[in-house]
Amino acid sequence: MENDQTTLNPQLSAWLLARQARLKIVKTTTTPSGKTLDWVPIESQTANGKISAPPSGAQLPERKLDMERPVNATKFELDDAGVEQGPPGTVPLLRPDISKLTRNIALADFHSKKGGSRVNRQRHNLQPTDPDPAGYFHCTDSQSVKSYGWDGFLSVWAPSINSPNGNGEDHSILQVWLQNYSKPKLQSLEGGWTVDNSLNGNTQPHLFTYYTVNGYTQDGDDEGGYNTQHKGFVQYSSQSTTGKVIYPGIQFGPVSVLGGAQYDISMKFQLYREPNTGELNWWLNVQGIWVGYYPASLYNGGLGNNVDWVGSGGEIYSGLANPEQTKDQMGSGKQASAGWTQAAFLRNLRVQSDMNGTMVANNGSGTEDAATPGGADPYTIDMHMNSGSTWGSYFYVGGPTAVKAPAKEQNVKEDANVS
Repeated sequence: MENDQTTLNPQLSAWLLARQARLKIVKTTTTPSGKTLDWVPIESQTANGKISAPPSGAQLPERKLDMERPVNATKFELDDAGVEQGPPGTVPLLRPDISKLTRNIALADFHSKKGGSRVNRQRHNLQPTDPDPAGYFHCTDSQSVKSYGWDGFLSVWAPSINSPNGNGEDHSILQVWLQNYSKPKLQSLEGGWTVDNSLNGNTQPHLFTYYTVNGYTQDGDDEGGYNTQHKGFVQYSSQSTTGKVIYPGIQFGPVSVLGGAQYDISMKFQLYREPNTGELNWWLNVQGIWVGYYPASLYNGGLGNNVDWVGSGGEIYSGLANPEQTKDQMGSGKQASAGWTQAAFLRNLRVQSDMNGTMVANNGSGTEDAATPGGADPYTIDMHMNSGSTWGSYFYVGGPTAVKAPAKEQNVKEDANVS
């Protein structure tokens, strides 16, 4: 049901009108799931009309065949050749949809994502004035390491959220955080998939990116935000550039089934200096496709130079007055100990050790972060770093549903072919 947002959210309505007015829209299309895409000339996204080139010779996540733990690559909404797209030379920008909001929301709070402000509570620039991340639960593979990128595979599920019924703004995410602490306010780059009805208009998994240059204190153009809602991310993927179209906010499926077929996506963030121009950019690759980039200049140093901490795992946000009452599912909803075909996994995790693109195995430690200090935490993580198996460094995450007994990890043959 659509609501009159000009009356309910006049500030948001004015912002959306201003955003749309500045875009040089050549064509507008609708995806199979009903999302609106505005196709703009690729060069119109930057002030000087120049678009950077993606990394050359990058070490991408390798999808192998594992006969004992077979995983399939999920598909994206624009994979079907019959889906209408924009003309050559244009790229898609997902139009924000505010029509389903049922209450007044200030622009400053519209899809803000404050959980990352304390996902690493050991960081040295943690301040009492940082945004309050109340309502957030995390199960994280945490590693303090100077790095220049990250990659791996994230299993895909369609977790149940907004349970019990609250304000309808809950989300369930599997993701990576790349953070830098050299500035007074932390800087972060995030990506993965999210189930978030408020953001996406349904409860299916969608690709997302998020960034902040100011410690999650304010979203806005060149400051932070989801996907391409505000200026920051430069879309590169189109039929003209990559032959396949993936963009932040795109829906995908099929999803994994309890006890059945398992699906995942590969993801890579790489800090890359373009040889011809010397420009530094944070590039995003998904399923082997260079989706686009964040100019490193957004960070004015800090994360534009390197990463201090890498975290990956699950995030739950509950809008309940007492978030400990949530039944929102992380991943499959099963606890991490349920293991293969039952719990969500992140596998073949690596960090980039230098600016040349060298990748080394992730070697983090598991942490669990409750929504309230000293409160109950219904979510768990089960770590397997440097496992010696075809999954390399991996872990399971999940909850809140308990399992009768911890499942034994299946033996994985080192010489098996993998997926």
